[in-house]
This record gives sequence, C-alpha cells and structure tokens, in this order.
Amino acid sequence: MIRRLSLAAAALCAAIVLLSCGIAGYMATGHLDIEQAQLQARIAPRFPLRQCKAVIVCLELSHPLVVLRDGEDRLGLTADVKVLLGTRERAGRLELSGRPRYVPQEGQLFLDDLEISTLELEGLAPEYAEFVKARGALAARQALESHPVYTLDTTTAKGALARQAVRDVKVVGGKLRISFAGSTP
Repeated sequence: MIRRLSLAAAALCAAIVLLSCGIAGYMATGHLDIEQAQLQARIAPRFPLRQCKAVIVCLELSHPLVVLRDGEDRLGLTADVKVLLGTRERAGRLELSGRPRYVPQEGQLFLDDLEISTLELEGLAPEYAEFVKARGALAARQALESHPVYTLDTTTAKGALARQAVRDVKVVGGKLRISFAGSTP
C-alpha cells in the first residue's frame, strides 16, 4: 500500500514537473500569433450576408477579406457590397473593422464594435448610403459578434493556462497577436 502511494506520488510529481516545463516553454514566447489565413477560414463561411428593408431595398455583403494592419487594435475586413433598389442594382466595396473581445472562460475571440469606415458605391443617393452603412454594420454584427473568430486549444494544459492569462490582442507583423500576462508588450 505504501509502495503504491509512493509510486503514485512520484508519478504525480513527474507529471507536474513536465507540465510546468511545457507551460513555461509555451508562455516564454509571451504571445500567440494568429495568421490572416486562420481568421479568413473562420470568417468567410459566414458570408454572404443579406439585409432588407421592406422588399424593395436589400443589401448583400460577400467575399470578405481579413485585413490586418500593424499596430491596430482592430481587425479589418473588406467585402463586396451589392445594393438592390427595386429592379436597380449598385455594386461596390466596403471596409469595416471590429475590436477583438476575448472571453477567457471559453478561450475565444469575438469581434465587437463593428463599424463601416469606407463605402465605395457609385451612383447611390445619400439616404441610401446611410442605409447601406447602418444595415451593413448590422449584418456584420449579427454574423461576427456572437460567433468566435478564433478559439484557443483548451484541451491541453498549456492552452487552459494560456486562455486565462491573456493580456491583450492587437495586430503585430501582419498577424493578430494574443499577448499573455507577465510578458513584455
């Protein structure tokens, strides 16, 4: 009985040492970089998005492209936009951005505070341009604010610790960087 307890204690100590070394190695970098392609793969399937006001005015967003600008604390997206006004159609492009929100309990990143910064749509009356901005932002919020754009691997001990230790999220070197507590900015 004592021998079994000694073996179990030794195995537990060895596991703790190995786990500590693995976590220290993971946290030593101080950050996790997420590639544009990884984000693109999570966001693209949520498009096209369609918003209509009555049946005569509809907006469709399609073909999103993730844009990561160094130093930004917002994740950018460009998308094709199509506006249907009765039987007339206008096409163009828009740019929007959202602020990453990290939820430690789930180890997930979401996009909040989505705003349209640029709208390129020729021949559209100003009142319809406001509709496009309002409805476009609403459609993007519905598709992106409640669905994670990235999830940390929490099935490992390293991932479980890392998800609780996130300090901030911003774009560095063309990648979305998750910095961990205790690392230097």
